Formats: sequence, C-alpha cells, structure tokens
Amino acid sequence: MDINKYGAKGKLGAAHLFSLAELDEGQIYEILHLARKLKQKQQVKEKLGVFDGKNVAIMLKSSSSRIRISFELAVNRLGGKTLYLSPNDTDFLNGLTYLDAANMLYRYGVNGIVVKNLTAEEVAQFKTFGKLPVIALKDGRGSPCQILASLFTVWETARRLSGVKLLVAGDCRRVNAEELNAYAKCGVEVTLCCPEECSPDEQLFEKLSQFGDVKIERDLKAAIKNAEIVTSVRGEEAPAVLAPYKITAEMLNASPAAKYLHVLPVKHGEEVEDEVLYGDKSVAFERAGNLIFAEQSLMMLLFR
Repeated sequence: MDINKYGAKGKLGAAHLFSLAELDEGQIYEILHLARKLKQKQQVKEKLGVFDGKNVAIMLKSSSSRIRISFELAVNRLGGKTLYLSPNDTDFLNGLTYLDAANMLYRYGVNGIVVKNLTAEEVAQFKTFGKLPVIALKDGRGSPCQILASLFTVWETARRLSGVKLLVAGDCRRVNAEELNAYAKCGVEVTLCCPEECSPDEQLFEKLSQFGDVKIERDLKAAIKNAEIVTSVRGEEAPAVLAPYKITAEMLNASPAAKYLHVLPVKHGEEVEDEVLYGDKSVAFERAGNLIFAEQSLMMLLFR
C-alpha cells in the first residue's frame, strides 16, 4: 500500500496502544497522516485547542526527561494539561498499582494515560480492567512513539515509504524487531550491515523477517551507496571489530541520496562522526522534533 495514496479516515480502530506490533499498515498510516497535518498547522503557528479541558496523566516507572518533556509540550500545544505521577510518590511506594491509579484517574475525569515499561501481566490487566485509554511506552528504539517519529521522518525525507532502502549498520545483534517490522510493514526495504560475529541470531532474524526479506551485508562502503536512509546501532560495549562500521562523512557522501537517522542518544565518534550527525545529511534532530507530532497524533486518535 502506498502511503501517499492512502485515504486517511481519522480513526484508529483501537482502544489502547501497548505495542506497535498490534497495528497494521493502515493504522500506522492513519497516525502518520494526522501527524503531518498537525506539523503543518503548527509550522504556521495555527492555534490548536482540540484538547481544551482535557487532562493527560504521565506515569513513568523510571525517570525519562525526553518522554516527560515531549508529552508535556505535545499536550500543551493541543490546549490540554498534563499530570505527572512520579514512581517515588508514597502512594506507589505503599502498594498502589498503576492499574489502581489509572482507574482512580478515570474517576477524576482524566482523559488518557501514558505509561512506561509495563510488564506483560500489567498489560493484560489494563486490557481487562482499565477504564482509560493507554499509550504504553518502552525504553529505547522499540518504543511505539519513537518508531512512529522515525517512520514519519523517513516519509518526509524520501517522500514515500514503500521501496525506501534503509541500512542499519553496526551491532545487529541489538536491532529491535518491533522497529524493523514496522518499517517492513510499510514497504521499507531493510538491509543490515555488520561483521559476522555481530549478526542477529537465528531466532532474532526470524522475528525480523516476518513482514519482508531482510538482507545482510558485510561491506559498509558498498552497502551505503545503495541506501537512502542510514542508521546505526551500538551496545554498551562495542567490540573493536565494529570500528570499520562507523558512519563517516566520506562514506555518506558516496551516496548522494543517503540521509543519517538516529533515535539518540548516540555514541559520538564511535558510532558516527559528529560531522555527519550535525551535518546537512543528518535528519536525526528533525526526527527528534517529529516525536511531538507523532505523540499528538496518537493521543488525538486514542484520547478523544
């Protein structure tokens, strides 16, 4: 399906979002089309009051400034208000569960909640007993809003999703299946570039290949010439064998169409040269800005 020919209906057909794996291609396009409209309106300083009188609760088990700040700004720009519940609040320390808190907030008149790192048991409880619509986030690249912001940025950059050539370089044992499956659902062609010892294992590769073929290349210089979007991945301790897989300006300039995308934070000088990250061929910070529009779109489709 071509995202540019997709006719948005303004409906998501879901009560919650616990994982992007739960959404099909059309539902992802609904979110992206609304995100684009919201970005266009805010770029011309159009005032949006669609959340006037609405309150969104943010409940995080662990501190995350990016989540808190981006959602606070996203809600504020729509005319609503946020309520931040700290995991250090005595209610939680004394045994109040997140489900208990959500159902209490529902009675208070809150319109939706944003939570992070729910267990499988908590997700099941929310689906069965929760009264409020939920956006469930995770740490890292597998978080739904982070993936949506990346897809939105790829669409903006390449002006399409289907057929876009995405190259992931580095420690491919650490790629996120949910992220790459979302790309594949939308027709993006995924190639992994890594040394043999940093290849995904059989089980992970099977997960990555659910929605399309995933190629593996070894020569970064050769692979990058065919790429339109280049991203990189590193673990906490990157083995020396990954040194040739650093994204350099010389490599990226070999492909006129290639742009560098990253979720951040990045390992400076090890994963990518600063000349690339802060240069004209980087869309990493544009992607960071697009996170707000992805969050706004998702909240409007779920919390209204």
